[in-house]
Amino acid sequence: MGYAQRVIEIKASPQKVFAHMDDIRNVGWHMEGKRTMPMMGGKLHHELVSSHSTGVGATYHWYGKVMKMTIDFKETVTKWVENKQKVWSTLEDAKIIIMSSYEMRLNLTPTENGTKVNFEIYYELPSSIFGKLLGRLLAQWYAEWCLRRACEDAKETLEGRLEQISYQTLTI
Repeated sequence: MGYAQRVIEIKASPQKVFAHMDDIRNVGWHMEGKRTMPMMGGKLHHELVSSHSTGVGATYHWYGKVMKMTIDFKETVTKWVENKQKVWSTLEDAKIIIMSSYEMRLNLTPTENGTKVNFEIYYELPSSIFGKLLGRLLAQWYAEWCLRRACEDAKETLEGRLEQISYQTLTI
């Protein structure tokens, strides 16, 4: 089993941080936005499968292509404590190139200056020889990149740096 973790402090209340990071569009946008090197030129799309987008049972479907290989999996929320914790994992028959399954855990703790975010992923490598080889080469690096992107994007958004950067870009 593989594991990666990212811990960061965000100068915002646990309520604001949780609301932002509970939204799958904010945590997973790096997989569906512009084509990036970590996505190997690929791009994923997502759709809400359940009748609700948050809370236990919220289920999302991700699909697309990376390096001309099909990615197709569903993930569902298995634990949800408002403003404190969210746990979600892939469902059976996940088609992911470098992982066969994963579980992500988001834990928030209030601090004097805001919120401590502890974001973790536990993952299994694929069973095929090709998948296992690619997974050993790329899964840890990719998991760390995903966690870093989600945490740093949340920090920049919630601390207002994105608006400042955009404003400075327009005025220079």
